[in-house]
Amino acid sequence: MHLIHALLKKSFCCFVFMMSAVLFSQEQKELDSLIIQLEKQTEKDSIRAQLLVTTSNKFVRKDLAKSYELVEEAFNISKAIKWNKGLVLALRQMGVVYYRQGNIVKATEQWYKALEILKTIENSELLESSIYNNLANIYSDSGEFEKALTYYNKLLFFSEKLNNKSSQIIALTNIGTLLTERETSINNGIVSLEKALALAREVGNDRYELSILLNIGLAYKRKKDYQKAEFYYLKVQELAQESNDTYVQVLVFNNLSNISILKPDYAQGEIYANKTLNLAKEIGAVEWEAYAWENLSNIYESRNQNKKALTYYKNHIKLIDSFNAMQNKEELASLEAKHKYNLEKQLLNTAHEKKQLLAEEEINRQKLIKNTTILVGFIVLIASIIGVTLFRRKQLAVAKAKEIELKNKVTDTELKVLRAQMNPHFIFNSLNSINSYIVKNDTESATNYLTKFSKLVRKTLESSTEKEVLLKDDIEILKNYLDIENKRLNNSFTYSIKVDDAIDAGNTLIPPLIFQPFLENSIWHGIAQMERSGHISVEFKKENNVLFCIVDDNGVGRKQAIKVAKENTSLGINLTKNRIDIINAQNKTKGSLRIIDKAQGVRVEVKLPLKLAF
Repeated sequence: MHLIHALLKKSFCCFVFMMSAVLFSQEQKELDSLIIQLEKQTEKDSIRAQLLVTTSNKFVRKDLAKSYELVEEAFNISKAIKWNKGLVLALRQMGVVYYRQGNIVKATEQWYKALEILKTIENSELLESSIYNNLANIYSDSGEFEKALTYYNKLLFFSEKLNNKSSQIIALTNIGTLLTERETSINNGIVSLEKALALAREVGNDRYELSILLNIGLAYKRKKDYQKAEFYYLKVQELAQESNDTYVQVLVFNNLSNISILKPDYAQGEIYANKTLNLAKEIGAVEWEAYAWENLSNIYESRNQNKKALTYYKNHIKLIDSFNAMQNKEELASLEAKHKYNLEKQLLNTAHEKKQLLAEEEINRQKLIKNTTILVGFIVLIASIIGVTLFRRKQLAVAKAKEIELKNKVTDTELKVLRAQMNPHFIFNSLNSINSYIVKNDTESATNYLTKFSKLVRKTLESSTEKEVLLKDDIEILKNYLDIENKRLNNSFTYSIKVDDAIDAGNTLIPPLIFQPFLENSIWHGIAQMERSGHISVEFKKENNVLFCIVDDNGVGRKQAIKVAKENTSLGINLTKNRIDIINAQNKTKGSLRIIDKAQGVRVEVKLPLKLAF
């Protein structure tokens, strides 16, 4: 049943991005009108800049590349005419485009730039709070509940002060949605959503009304008040049917099927599941077709018709795998091709540099022989000149050789890091664990494990293309990795991750997954060898301009660890040493790695140069 809860939440997330289909015709008319105005307003002034930002916002649901092209022109015009408000509007919209692309770092960067410029503009409270609202969405996504709520309330305060009802609806909806995600504040969240609904109806905004109704339905489902949840979903279904929006109908029928199963009313659940299945096939929505098969599998399992239940579940797995493959295949192929291209390019550059160096040395040698033969009478003077020349050239050759060696080391280390980030044994063991849960029919554990595992794989692949990532993102990957390994080891250890208050994890850059090998060693070569429960602590501190990380465990220690594991342990440590050496060589810093054997366990200390994103 927990799987269905997660599924319903996912349904809403997808729904938010599809809302524009409800009023597609109206929005298209607005967009056509804006394009005509832009064609007429050719002068590069504040009027054109404002039109460009508005048009970019319309394109953000249709064509992100076009949306960015328009807002970039708006930014350039505002910069040329020194219109600060235009710069803020453009930067805010740029952040929205980056957010839609999934580039959270770039989005945050644009919004903070906008807030800096806003300091020079008077009476800009509502504009400022709208940017904080965007930042709150990011904090909400990352689980920073209180920070997100503070920023949402800030938008509500200024929108009420200025009587801006559209902004009030957005603020109340965001606050309500956030509050309903916590069991203790669901009722308060529903109150906030109902206020937003009343305002949406007052201003006649059907798009907002549809979104809010679905949020309220989700809230009552979380309260297990299935009758009210069903009431609101049926209202959404009615509106979606009137607007001929098949996709929204698919989402609603899927949610109604889930609720019927929970009630339980399996007959009604089957009707809704079949409606979901038929409509999903009609529009080619593979993901929702898969969830319909899953609901049918649960229904037939409740009737002890296990053969049909198994067949339907196989259909679900097949379609889910197909959907995930479609989502990830292109991205993985792109990453692999990019990596191969960069590697080949570096190898070719290295070979060319070596060949050029040898050719230069051969030319110099021939000159030396010729000059020595002709100028025999001045042998002493020439010998001195040649000695100085050779010494300088040797120094240059040594320096160039070291540079080539460093490039080779960077290339080799980057390749090994990319391979090490996704250990085949870890993947194999994780898949075995998921299979074990499925065989035991433990759907909840399988889903939970699979969700964490897929998130870890995605985040690891994303970070593998970056030389540096934000500390908070790397910590999130480490937490996910520790949770997966702890689950697989039957919760045989606990862990803690502490970040010193002097460090801004959202603005600090580090090499991706540089600490993961030490966590892996602590788990498998320390704690896994013990009969009692273990503990791993990770701490990040700031010392002057140095980021100081400590990984500490109370395992059996290196001396008692099994000999078979020594090779893998050394590989991970050597790889990290190489990465620190490269950082030191490229940045002229003094990063270090220190491993300390304790009476009980091992302590690893890593020092890296403190680097900020902005």
